Amino acid sequence: MKRGCAAVLGVALAVSFAAQAADLDRQGVARHEGGETLGMYSNYADDGSVATQKYLGDAGAEVLSDAELMPALVSALYQISKYQRLIASPEIIRVPHERIERMVCPGKCGALAAYIPGAGIYLDEKLNPGRNLFHRSILLHELVHYAQDMSEEHDDMKPCMRWYQREQEAYAIQKIFLFMTGSPTRVGYSAQKSTCDD
Repeated sequence: MKRGCAAVLGVALAVSFAAQAADLDRQGVARHEGGETLGMYSNYADDGSVATQKYLGDAGAEVLSDAELMPALVSALYQISKYQRLIASPEIIRVPHERIERMVCPGKCGALAAYIPGAGIYLDEKLNPGRNLFHRSILLHELVHYAQDMSEEHDDMKPCMRWYQREQEAYAIQKIFLFMTGSPTRVGYSAQKSTCDD
């Protein structure tokens, strides 16, 4: 199950945002005043029908220090994706939530992290990936984008299709990570390929 796991699970499921409001609030996802989540990104609780053990070693540890965090995620990415083990990791830059939103979307979109080529991974300063598996999975998601850049994944595609394919893969790997570390939280991605048709 080391390689090709992403191909087995395929595309992350789109989910209903409103039905999972309590879990989303606990996980710190940005919300509108009316209670709806923002953007295309959501998380939801697994129904508990699948019991898992923690397979990814240090990546699934309850607590990781700053020094342990990125090596554990690099190892996990290597185990559950097609990417070669990364030699170097991108810089992690902790910033206020509003700065991330200004970087990635025209308005409020609920973005919690962003990978910017040549700069690093910008992470919402309220996230604690050392102690929270879901927050750790967000950092892994951005690490996937870094690995995609390093391997020039989908560079031959038009920009929108490249973005779409890379997001599909990052969400699928994030979902596998959450499953394999025994987290009851899952992620969903609701963007459609038709977004790029025009």
